[in-house]
Amino acid sequence: MPLNVLVFPCGSENAAEIHQALIHSVHVRLHGASSVDDHGRQLYERYQGDLPRIDAPEFDDAFVALLRHWQIDLVFATHDTVQAYLSQSRERFNVGLINDDARTCAIARRKSLTYAEFADQPWVPHVYANAAQVVHWPAVVKPDLGQGGQGFALVADPQAALATMAATTLPLLIEYLPGEEATVDCFTDFEHALRWVGPRTRERVRAGISMRSTFPAADPQITQIAEVINQRLRLRGPWFFQLKRDHSGQWKLLEISCRVAGSMVAQRARGVNLPLMAVHDYMGRKVRVLPQYAVDLVERRILTLAQITQPFDTIYIDFDETVIRDGLAIASTLHFLYRMLARGKRLVLLTRHAGDPLIALRKARIAAELFDDIIHITDGRAKSSFIVGKAIFIDNHFPERVDVATHCGIPVFDVDALEFIS
Repeated sequence: MPLNVLVFPCGSENAAEIHQALIHSVHVRLHGASSVDDHGRQLYERYQGDLPRIDAPEFDDAFVALLRHWQIDLVFATHDTVQAYLSQSRERFNVGLINDDARTCAIARRKSLTYAEFADQPWVPHVYANAAQVVHWPAVVKPDLGQGGQGFALVADPQAALATMAATTLPLLIEYLPGEEATVDCFTDFEHALRWVGPRTRERVRAGISMRSTFPAADPQITQIAEVINQRLRLRGPWFFQLKRDHSGQWKLLEISCRVAGSMVAQRARGVNLPLMAVHDYMGRKVRVLPQYAVDLVERRILTLAQITQPFDTIYIDFDETVIRDGLAIASTLHFLYRMLARGKRLVLLTRHAGDPLIALRKARIAAELFDDIIHITDGRAKSSFIVGKAIFIDNHFPERVDVATHCGIPVFDVDALEFIS
């Protein structure tokens, strides 16, 4: 029987990465939940978007009810505050939680506690009690409870530091680190063995998310930092920490997190699926990695999905320049068609192809059986005259779309829009 795995909250970038990492596993049945209706609705077949916030008095009872209803075995928390809260209440919820140690999650949640825990290490940045202690300006003000660079402010002098600290909730005054930045994805197994240490660069960052990453050569200092963190904290599953070089080029710690990072996809691109390793580890299986070092660059971009509010059960689709181009299959169209087939949609090929469409399909190595019906128009009739019922229409030719939209009143799309339809 597959494990029932809950991702909560499920609309964030790291929640999407957990979804992609686990969706094809025969060991997992995925569920997603959030306290606001979010992008998780587009990803998770089993989804609930109206849980109370974790600081609401009714959250615990609602969360327990959801866990029981879905018979959840294991939870991935995708936000640091949620991670800390669930770890504190794990016995009440009676469910497996990736990185469930309450003390560890509490230390990782607050930078002040993190820096205090490792204060004897040379890679902890200088934390100043007040502006008078700052030796070198500029310095940095950041919130104790922030993550991913949120609330970061560079201050040039004591006056700027005082003003910024007054405007910041739980401010910390820290040494400025001007050098390169790296994120280090790690994995600790049920025997507390550190199974993976994977540094990656943050070469282009948007909203705290690394959009371009490369993989630097093995660095003994980074490995040593990971080992010390793993020795002192009770970690199990995926976790990560962020580093930045100081004025002398030495690595200094920015933060530690007990959850999956959104850009852990970079490791998965190299063959190291950290969320799936966590599932197997939860099942008591010893895990090992098989990294593909030939992968040396990961580029990301924003993915856009659109929701069609008008219900449909049939897709009418053109052939030439829509399913095939120059006699070859258009891979993105086939990807769309198979997605729709998995959702139980009826597929109808509606074409004016000059030759025999069955021969053209065979030459393009597309099975005719993919389509529930193939309508070959040879007498010039309008495509709109063949469309019935609740449907959508796809054609690269604008006049055909105008005809169908005008006479059938259904949604019509060009080929470029197929990637949006979920």
